[in-house]
Amino acid sequence: GYQINALANIVKARRDLLEGNDVCRGFVHFDLVERGKRRHISAVHYSERVIHKSLTQNVLVPCIQPRLIHSNSANIKGRGIDYALDLLKRQLVRHYRKYGESGYILLMDFSDYFANISHAPIKAFVEREVVDSRAVALAHHLTDAQGHVGLGLGSEPNQILAVAFPDPIDHFVVEMCGVEAYGRYMDDSYAIHDSKEYLQVVRLLAERKCAELGIVVNPKKTQIVKLSKGFTFLKKRIYYSDTGRVVMNPCREAVTRQRRRMKKQAALYRAGRMTYEQARQSYQSWRGSMLRLDAHRTVLAMDALFKELFDGK
Repeated sequence: GYQINALANIVKARRDLLEGNDVCRGFVHFDLVERGKRRHISAVHYSERVIHKSLTQNVLVPCIQPRLIHSNSANIKGRGIDYALDLLKRQLVRHYRKYGESGYILLMDFSDYFANISHAPIKAFVEREVVDSRAVALAHHLTDAQGHVGLGLGSEPNQILAVAFPDPIDHFVVEMCGVEAYGRYMDDSYAIHDSKEYLQVVRLLAERKCAELGIVVNPKKTQIVKLSKGFTFLKKRIYYSDTGRVVMNPCREAVTRQRRRMKKQAALYRAGRMTYEQARQSYQSWRGSMLRLDAHRTVLAMDALFKELFDGK
């Protein structure tokens, strides 16, 4: 409906913005289950989504992105999960050349990240980085429309704001603490150093900076691990091989989850509620992500399972 009268709708949106009218139309709330985790989505209406995209692409991203460190990987053009994992692999290779398997990695995780983002610090961040007062006022209004605390999943400005929110922590750890290597993907971050005691101090200081921003650190998932034992980051199991090669495997739970998904899809296929092509495309999407990892035998096993479930087609 919006695109049929696109020009008139855009003119109306422009007029509302220039006149200072409220452009918020409320939210459509629903839940999604992603990688076994239930996520609450607060989606905006299409007419408002156009304004969100324009604000994000024309104001927020150009103003905010230049100040982000290069190892901040999520929701930035030219970066993403592959970028984050490739960066981590290069850092681990560099570490091995200097220290071998000795050394440690500090893994940090934020609890219920989007829901706990405080509005005052994020609005102060926008005021520092964005010059235009009208754009600042609009960004503040869209933030406040979501309640007193938290940013909802389903809004484009929230994505770049959530990426940027812990930026002071990133700069502090990299520039003030002087760790050997650092990276962050949204609410998951890590720091690498040859000294465990050093990382213990870094953890305390980083947690203090988190508290200043109102970020809640997950104590169960925040830990210091020996590199020689391997570790998990972004649902990938990462370790050094006997020859020092960096190996990245999918977590067992990710493979188990995909196996269950394929069996459910096979039942839908036999019931006529899903086409073979839909099932194949779903599997190929997962398979493509596995081919970027050291998971050759896993892929072969899953190929065989797919053929078994879908009658060898």
